[in-house]
Amino acid sequence: MQTEHLKRITQSLISLPTLPTLTAQLFEMADNREALEQIISSDPVLSARLLKIINAKGESVTGIHNAINKLGFELVKDISMETSMSKVFVLKNLKVDLQKFWDHCSAVGIVARIIAQEYEPNLAVDAFTAGLLHDIGKIVLLQYMGAEFEQAIALSKNRPCELYLAEKELLGVDHGQIGAWLAENWQLPRSIAEVMQYHHDLPRAEINRPLVVLVSFADILCRILNAGDGGNYAQPSFSAELANELGKWNIDLEMKALQPLMLICIDELNKRNLTQYG
Repeated sequence: MQTEHLKRITQSLISLPTLPTLTAQLFEMADNREALEQIISSDPVLSARLLKIINAKGESVTGIHNAINKLGFELVKDISMETSMSKVFVLKNLKVDLQKFWDHCSAVGIVARIIAQEYEPNLAVDAFTAGLLHDIGKIVLLQYMGAEFEQAIALSKNRPCELYLAEKELLGVDHGQIGAWLAENWQLPRSIAEVMQYHHDLPRAEINRPLVVLVSFADILCRILNAGDGGNYAQPSFSAELANELGKWNIDLEMKALQPLMLICIDELNKRNLTQYG
């Protein structure tokens, strides 16, 4: 049965479209506001979403240039990345809330960047991208093996256990491995693929372990803050390996010690309505 599952997953990955041009452009973009404005203006769906977000704040903005100025370059780029990625997958008749999955991915990207800015500034840009994409394997499972993936979520809830372990038990593979296969198919940087594959298996990370650490830590913090819903019902906890790596940055994992960082994360997540805290 697991062999058949793997065959179906492999065939599904082959049939997926390539990485959207818009997304690829955003990956490569630095602090270029003019280029970002051109990209958004050429995409009606993205333009409409951006204007909806800014005007929901009580503004009366009709132009993309003004929207970027009011929201800020980084926030607009984040929104653009999230929107372009969500358009790759078209999922219907799901029992799970797909928006909450995307919310979780977005939240992990945001929190990973916040942590990176404090401890590994040179990884701040990659941290957001890696966080946004870390669970993309779950979206593949939802699109092509929805019933089986929902069974894995139910198993995670009923035991409870880590979702990736439930996936391995039922499917013979987890969302991390599927994400890594997809990253290879899309020719994404190997460091991003490594985050997808090993954010639940840190000891195996070799290419850019600090980036995997950032996303793994952000993932747990977002689960504690109920930022979106990735379908994982295990109690959030820090593995010994992750605690050891975070110790190198002098991060104390006692909740009281984490409170200042958590408050910064909550404030940023509240700007996107991604957490119930605040």
